[in-house]
Amino acid sequence: MTELTLDQANALIAAVLAEAARLDLPPIAVAVLDNGGHLKALQRQDGLSFLRADICQAKAWGALALGTDTRDLAERFARDLQQQGFMQALNAMSSGRIVPLPGGVLIRDDGGRIVGAIGVAGARSEQDEACALAAVRGLGLRAGHD
Repeated sequence: MTELTLDQANALIAAVLAEAARLDLPPIAVAVLDNGGHLKALQRQDGLSFLRADICQAKAWGALALGTDTRDLAERFARDLQQQGFMQALNAMSSGRIVPLPGGVLIRDDGGRIVGAIGVAGARSEQDEACALAAVRGLGLRAGHD
């Protein structure tokens, strides 16, 4: 596979929403971006604040921009002041499009090539990430560092 299709993006979103329902999470937003960082699909559940749609896109975009899941970005940010400064500089350079919190996960094909990213926002960051991972793996794709 060389390209993430709209059908796959919609299936990923449906899988995230199903996992969130299974975990009884609050309303969430899910964005799927292609490997160029362009929005492929987005859904925001009823009752969710409007900013979560931007946050889930920023999680996915940050993962793509730096080639790693946003859990790694969060760990780098927490490491020391130099890493915090680096993340803040990246955010300034990208007009605030990077959110260094878990919930942004790279999507890889069978060959390990990055075909996109998924971002989830609305629950605790670890829960957002768990939903994204379950969706990607459930569709037979590879997630982040798999």
